[in-house]
Amino acid sequence: MTFTFLDIALPIGLALVFAGFRYSQYLKSDPNHAVPRAAADGVKGAIGLAVVTLGYKFIMPT
Repeated sequence: MTFTFLDIALPIGLALVFAGFRYSQYLKSDPNHAVPRAAADGVKGAIGLAVVTLGYKFIMPT
């Protein structure tokens, strides 16, 4: 099982996009707590996609 740059960059990049989207949503509903809640959602998204990527790498022989 080998890791490429994209295996690492994909979860991080998508988490940043997801956190930005969630920040815009939280800014409308709760502006005082928008940054920490969006950051927490971004971290959870990155961890989730990293788990999926690891599972895919483990299952698929290369």
